[in-house]
Amino acid sequence: MQEFLKYFNENIEKVITDLKSNDKEKRRKQIPNVLTLIRGFLAPVTIIPAVLSKNIYLAFVLITICALTDTFDGWYARHFDAQSEFGAVLDAICDKLFILTLAFPLAFKYTGWIITILIFELIISTINSAYKIKGYDVKSSLTGKAKTVVLDSSIALCYLDFIVHVPREIIDTATVWTNIMQILTIIGYLLDYKKQRINKNQEVKDKSK
Repeated sequence: MQEFLKYFNENIEKVITDLKSNDKEKRRKQIPNVLTLIRGFLAPVTIIPAVLSKNIYLAFVLITICALTDTFDGWYARHFDAQSEFGAVLDAICDKLFILTLAFPLAFKYTGWIITILIFELIISTINSAYKIKGYDVKSSLTGKAKTVVLDSSIALCYLDFIVHVPREIIDTATVWTNIMQILTIIGYLLDYKKQRINKNQEVKDKSK
């Protein structure tokens, strides 16, 4: 954990330093990280109060803005060759923070399944962070992307239930599928990291011959 915090702090300092730099190229390459940080900051500070105050329409606007930054930061990074290792890590962190922000207000109404979703998301984040620090190639899997779609849909159904009645059976079904996809994602990541570990050990053996 200390290693990760050190890694995170060092790179945040680099983002700030590059933004203050007179070098336009350095500033340009930090734009995706700035957009990602905006999402990470905006989500918990504004969405939770909006939902708790029952201003659902404002919450939808804020959620939309955060979702757009999530789309645009990746597009900008790819289109303008501004991708970075830290950008990928930061994006993953802010994505999880965004999900947690959306899930937190729902815990008052859907306590049981929100807890299971948060636990599984925490496990996924912990696994990826731990292996990232160890130098493994951490990237989103197809199952992980599908899980995110199912998770977002489940949360969207819950927010829709604030406005129009959504049968609890539908929400429960969406929840079960979310948990299934989370478990499959965890298994998939563990198998992938196991494969990477085997390949690394084999490379070390080959070099020592």
